[in-house]
Amino acid sequence: MEEMPPKKKRNQEEGEQRDLEKEAKAARLVFLLFGHGTQSEPEPKPKPACPPSPSSSSDHDGESNSDDDNDFSAEGLRARDAALSVCKSVVSISASTDGDPPSTFACTGTVVAHEGSATWIITSASLIRKPESDTEVHEPHAVKIEVLLHNKKVVKGRLLMYDLLYNVAIVSIARAKLPAAMLNDLPDSYFLTPGLVVAVARKFESGRLQMKRGETLRAACELDCDELMVSTCQFEQNFFIGGLLVDLEKRILGMNFIDERTTPFLPVQIVGRCLRHFKAYG
Repeated sequence: MEEMPPKKKRNQEEGEQRDLEKEAKAARLVFLLFGHGTQSEPEPKPKPACPPSPSSSSDHDGESNSDDDNDFSAEGLRARDAALSVCKSVVSISASTDGDPPSTFACTGTVVAHEGSATWIITSASLIRKPESDTEVHEPHAVKIEVLLHNKKVVKGRLLMYDLLYNVAIVSIARAKLPAAMLNDLPDSYFLTPGLVVAVARKFESGRLQMKRGETLRAACELDCDELMVSTCQFEQNFFIGGLLVDLEKRILGMNFIDERTTPFLPVQIVGRCLRHFKAYG
């Protein structure tokens, strides 16, 4: 067999090396996002979270590995980069009560501000809602709040405010060296064209970052909040509630909730408005 010319052989070897480096980079990104978890059994679908509040049990909090975890395409890598761009600001929050019956609910939150000796985290008011209720919340003094940071450190949290209309809450922790996500307004025309997005969350038990890909839709949400928008990100786990929706350009689009047929999200303009109003007026 005729040997390959040295230059052509060298180019082929360099191409193979670049492919190996690309695969290694993808594997490192997967590890950073998901760790070494194993696939779990699929979980039953929860009831609507916004509103009413979902069940506060942990029955819907199982992890599952999706096709997104193993997508090493250019689009898949961009989605992982987008998730990693906010990962240190994304925390998991657990709220537990000793009532009859006792309840525990875990969802995702995002570091958004540092005020004095405190760090503020914005999340869903589902954190303190009573199970299956639109309007009832647990007494704040009866709720134990714990926050799991990106480094798996667990710290005590305190409820600062909640807004049942927009399903938003703010939790404070002792000031921590964590990057605050910027809730920048988007142009009014931004959502006129569907775009690729990724929903980002963190699971309390494992601390693993989770992501689900989809796209925004020009469709009205059926829930009782006119400002809610919709994406096609498919998830059934409660811990995605309160997490960020980010586009592949690493822009924050809003906060995710759960519904039976669609995935509603509160646009970043409204989330930011709630934060600014609380800063100004308490």
